[in-house]
Amino acid sequence: MRQVVVFSDLDGTLLDHETFSVRLAVSAVDLLLRRGCPLVPVSSKTASEIRWWMKALFLEGPFVCENGCGLVIPEGYFERIPEGGVREKGEWRVPLGTGIGEVRKKLREAALEAGVRVRGFGDMPSREISLLSGLKVQEELDGAMDREYEEPFVLQEEKDFDRLVPLAEKRGLIITRGGRFCHASGKCDKGRAVGILIALFREKFPDVLTVGVGDSQNDLSMLLAVDRGFLVAKPDGSHDPAIPPDAAARTKGAGPKGFREAIEEIIAIG
Repeated sequence: MRQVVVFSDLDGTLLDHETFSVRLAVSAVDLLLRRGCPLVPVSSKTASEIRWWMKALFLEGPFVCENGCGLVIPEGYFERIPEGGVREKGEWRVPLGTGIGEVRKKLREAALEAGVRVRGFGDMPSREISLLSGLKVQEELDGAMDREYEEPFVLQEEKDFDRLVPLAEKRGLIITRGGRFCHASGKCDKGRAVGILIALFREKFPDVLTVGVGDSQNDLSMLLAVDRGFLVAKPDGSHDPAIPPDAAARTKGAGPKGFREAIEEIIAIG
């Protein structure tokens, strides 16, 4: 059997969109662990948040944080480290994005020129972030606010998105839609970060099948970077129309149920 490596979004994919429960995906995670198949979180979450979930799911290995703006690789996991990696507390951190201060500055400038109102995490008290994100535990909120590269934000009007994007891009920002928030970052995305890890995994294993699982537009570049992509359903059973039909297979199940469906299909054909 080929060595399977799975790259997965967290919110709305491995984790339930509303409750953040992983219960419906636990059997699939266990299946991957038992077969020695790396499961790599690729999320808009911060490194602090993902470390918590890695521990909770008994995962060991690299992960991608803040929508591809940063890579974290345990020391000794690969024989080499990508250019720019910095060793810190037993792991290698590889920055791929613009610093958060510069991102927030450029986002404010673009919003002002567009005449639209944005509220980012840097503008919100923790109570507002909790209300909008669904995060209730202070430790989780602290982790979500510990941002290094990317700014989640909300728009006053949905129609303002198309006015903001070209002016943000003019300033070197990428704007994407996630499950709950829009996201602003420098020129990095999940696909670039996943591509770096795929190259390292191909050096580590002689024959690799790469799999990507996501649920929204900001997962598209990841789904295009892997051998097999899966788009899980939204809670209402629909699929994100921003993902072209040929970019990923559609699961019937939503969120973690769809993740389990995708993993069981991959293992069955293994």
